[in-house]
Amino acid sequence: MDKKVLIIILIISVAINAATLFTFGYFWWTRHASVERQELSHRPHMSHDWQHTRIARDLDLSKKQIEEIKKMNEEMRKEMWPVREELFKKRQELMSLLRDNGPDSMRVDKLLKEIAAVQAEHETKIFYRMLKMREILTPEQREQLGGLLHRFMEEGRPHEPPHMSVPHHRPFESPRGEGGQ
Repeated sequence: MDKKVLIIILIISVAINAATLFTFGYFWWTRHASVERQELSHRPHMSHDWQHTRIARDLDLSKKQIEEIKKMNEEMRKEMWPVREELFKKRQELMSLLRDNGPDSMRVDKLLKEIAAVQAEHETKIFYRMLKMREILTPEQREQLGGLLHRFMEEGRPHEPPHMSVPHHRPFESPRGEGGQ
């Protein structure tokens, strides 16, 4: 073969390989970046910058409201840390019982009840923080928040496994008739 033909084939081969690598890299980056954006904007977490959350945008929160919510979240974070630590330790102890050949069923039952109590405390604190947060909102924002929370409930609902025939569930509906979409 001619030397020029080999060089042309080599250049074409390098170009195809570079384009392939670029394409795979681009699709990997966009997929991971979009997943990260969805996780950050889907539900507000105490550690998020509230100014950039979906709720802040959808409710059109003012800077003052955002600052008040940030302050409440910081207080909540400090209050919740011991509860989360206790829950972690109890779960760790429960998992350590799995390594035992014959775990004490009374100890397992006691731990499960303790874990349930700590989880209930955790949920209670979160609920009351949400009630406190509502006080910061205007009546229109409260109404919008209700709809958003119901939508989040529906999005977070466990999906039925494809192999099971479970009766179809109705969409979540609050006692006030606000349905999740």
